[in-house]
Amino acid sequence: MSPTSMARWAKHHQIPTRRGGAGHNPALRALADGVTAPPLRPALERRGGREHLRNFAAAASYPTLGAAADALNVKWFTLVGQINRLERDLGGPLLERAVRGRSMRLTALGRRAKRAINKALPEQATSPTPPQ
Repeated sequence: MSPTSMARWAKHHQIPTRRGGAGHNPALRALADGVTAPPLRPALERRGGREHLRNFAAAASYPTLGAAADALNVKWFTLVGQINRLERDLGGPLLERAVRGRSMRLTALGRRAKRAINKALPEQATSPTPPQ
């Protein structure tokens, strides 16, 4: 079986692959070390997944994604794209978006994901704190 066929088969069955010897993807090393909670695995296998998870956890404390983006020093559309990607990876909506007169809120999946992020990525505590 060719390496390409094996990689395709592994991806189809959601089996992480190791490429390039000892220097393979840090997210896969973290999974092997047991650092992450199972629900976060799809996001962590993606490039930039840790940053997306950290940004989501920090943004959840703000009333709007615009305010969160300003505080996190990222563009609004970048933050929205990261959260949309996480929603696809984790299998459902994480936030009820803000509408006139109502701040955004976490869904049940969003609350579980945020707890798992805070447990799996303790360096999250260094993120900017929302205004009181």
